[in-house]
Amino acid sequence: MWMMQERENKMVCYYLDHSGFAFHTGSRWLIFDYFTDAPQNGTLADGMIDPAAFSGEQVFVFVSHRHHDHFNPVIFSWREQIRNITYILSDDVPAQEDTVRVSPHQIYRIQDMTVETLESTDEGVAFLVWVDGLCLYFAGDLNHWHWEGEPDWYNRDMKEKYLSEMERLRGTKIDFAFVPVDPRLGDAFYLGAKGVMETTDVNALIPMHVWGDYSVVGRLKGHPEAEKWKDKVLSVSRRGEKIFDSH
Repeated sequence: MWMMQERENKMVCYYLDHSGFAFHTGSRWLIFDYFTDAPQNGTLADGMIDPAAFSGEQVFVFVSHRHHDHFNPVIFSWREQIRNITYILSDDVPAQEDTVRVSPHQIYRIQDMTVETLESTDEGVAFLVWVDGLCLYFAGDLNHWHWEGEPDWYNRDMKEKYLSEMERLRGTKIDFAFVPVDPRLGDAFYLGAKGVMETTDVNALIPMHVWGDYSVVGRLKGHPEAEKWKDKVLSVSRRGEKIFDSH
């Protein structure tokens, strides 16, 4: 059974739809791949970012790549109301001034936070973030994409590329891993999660990129390949859900 370790700083994580999350470490907010911005005037409980509610907070905004389901330019308007905001963007994302641009296989020191990048098997990067005594892995679209109908050579190549990136993580102790579990992959939906769980030491895995099909979370927990780590998979069932709260 997954257990939250006792910490002086209290954490909370909200699901903002698809691959979007707002994670509070106890001292700052990390916002990943925000893209759904409707309806307007919502709160975290609706899966929305209201910048006015973050005006006094320290906020770091991560964008893994430019695809429309991971990047919404509205994020740049937040700086009008959030003075202490830092943007950390894959270098394929159309960016404005005063942003940190990152590329694959690099390590960045951003204030008191360390960010390491991996190369996505689709576009952009994945993030490994060390902050406030935590290690977070956010995959973006780094996944073992095995598509029915694609030629065998394509799927073999994708597998090799994915496992090569996973080797860069081998043995890493990760507190929270945000990983695609895409139902469009059919029977291969679990392969990305399996790759992470078999090469790293993960405390909790948070499924994402589910396209609104939350039944895939239960399918992951019940999959024979997940038997050894199924209790580490956290439930995601709706936009705006508070996935965990250590308060």
